[in-house]
Amino acid sequence: MSWHKYKKSLLKTYRRLRCSFLRGHRILILGDSHAGVFEYIFDKDLLAPHLLNAEIVGGATAGGLSNDHSVTAAFAKYQQSLSRFADYDVVVVMLGEVDCSFALWNRAKQRNESVFAQIPRAMQGIARLLDWAGEHYPQRRFVLAGTILPTIKDDEIDLQYYELRRSVRATQRERSDLVLAFNEAVRQLAGERGLPYLDISSQTIDANTGVVRDEFLVQEKLDHHQSQAATAPFWTEQLKRVLCELREGRW
Repeated sequence: MSWHKYKKSLLKTYRRLRCSFLRGHRILILGDSHAGVFEYIFDKDLLAPHLLNAEIVGGATAGGLSNDHSVTAAFAKYQQSLSRFADYDVVVVMLGEVDCSFALWNRAKQRNESVFAQIPRAMQGIARLLDWAGEHYPQRRFVLAGTILPTIKDDEIDLQYYELRRSVRATQRERSDLVLAFNEAVRQLAGERGLPYLDISSQTIDANTGVVRDEFLVQEKLDHHQSQAATAPFWTEQLKRVLCELREGRW
């Protein structure tokens, strides 16, 4: 084993011991690639003494959780993760960027319907995962998180790597409005289930333009993710609030 891997192994062991000794929470994140910000939070030790582990399924959608034959097989992968990390007591579900970037737009076009009319189906996918988890892991605490505001500007659509993302011609403002509506539906679902809700849209949006502020973009390249370094403090603050509420027995 190289020194780098040995050092990383020791660090993980130390953090696990610290979490146990200081009675921290073990937090499992179920999400798409945007959940990588939580890995950043763990790597930078921003949420000590708690542990964080992210089960990231690239391209996963909320709506896809209702489809056992989806390309990503996200529902089955999240099931496996919940079993594999059975000692993690808090679970955060964060999906929606892929839904709002092209999945809902394409579905609306195929059905000749409003894109906003596609949101309830996406919520059914999240509800299905919550129902299954509640049946098999009733002792675990679940948290729902809203997705991020779109980062791709109107003149950058054709520069995106993935063809599916290039296929949606909606403006950044239109895509942002969809995200806000999607997140509101997630917030309502959380309220119906008595679950906490996390969202950093208000901290990252430009009130004048209705889109994400440039300071939260990845500066080095064109990227549909937000800057992890810039947004991690907001997600950390949100998680700390939720964990405080948990300790106070508020949910």
